[in-house]
Amino acid sequence: MRARGNRILLIVVLVILFLTADVSPAGAASPSGGICNGPDEPIMVLVLGTDQQNRGYMYGLADSIMVFRVDFQGERVEVMSFPRDLWVEIPDVEEADRTHGKLNQAYFFGTKDMGYFEGEGYGAGLMAETLNVNYGLDIDHYIVINMRIFAEVIDAIGGIKVYSPSPIYSQHQTKPILKAGGYVFGGKEAQLYARYRDPRNVLDRTDRHAILLEAVWEQIFSPQTVFRIPELVGSFKGNVLTDMHLAQISQLLCMSFRVGEDGTTYYTIPRDELYHPDWVGSVWLEKEPGTLAELLGKFQDGTLPLEPAQE
Repeated sequence: MRARGNRILLIVVLVILFLTADVSPAGAASPSGGICNGPDEPIMVLVLGTDQQNRGYMYGLADSIMVFRVDFQGERVEVMSFPRDLWVEIPDVEEADRTHGKLNQAYFFGTKDMGYFEGEGYGAGLMAETLNVNYGLDIDHYIVINMRIFAEVIDAIGGIKVYSPSPIYSQHQTKPILKAGGYVFGGKEAQLYARYRDPRNVLDRTDRHAILLEAVWEQIFSPQTVFRIPELVGSFKGNVLTDMHLAQISQLLCMSFRVGEDGTTYYTIPRDELYHPDWVGSVWLEKEPGTLAELLGKFQDGTLPLEPAQE
């Protein structure tokens, strides 16, 4: 269940800061003595990467779904990554003539131009509500980045160096698209690497997302790129969705530097708790109903075991 520790939180927060979403400079929670002036209670941040191929957020599916539990008092960051194909109840979309769907569709039905969800946050808001209804998770904030913006950032920083530890296959191809080894990816290549789907792939999409995010981190802070950060800020301003204030994002950034790699734990939903039903293709169901709610309750409470990483 636990993957290797990594700097995903730092990457996501830095990308948010670099792209400079239109955030308010005020409104952060009052400091109560926690490190980085963070709040007393842990916060839960929903981080979504959408599959949109334009810069907008009016439509799209959630291609990457993660929840960050940030504990300023305990100086811990824990990340839970969700399979996009979990079959879940999607609330508040009766007008769409459905009650259930894949988890990634919760974002789609909540997007502004679909017109089904009347709560706050549109797609991110409905995704947060879906996670609450199905698993009891209470989301405090959200961050949404679309794949086109992510690809444009990679191109803007001159590409990224990636080591893929296993071959990558694509559907309808008999030979690997990529062999194991090192590559330099531009934005388009990184997008494809993140999205290839085939049962022969040893690395799950979430594993490949982690590899890409770490590569982005290394390139952004390379000597040839770090001095271009102000230029990147100007180029991508306003292209990330979040309900967080600038002070809150700054607290997360501070926390990321404080805890580093050793203070970050990355979890995935255990696949041995899931199965593919024979009544519909490409979805995941729980073998024992309630298992994931129990697991995610422990995640929210901070009581999941920190066992050695499973490589």
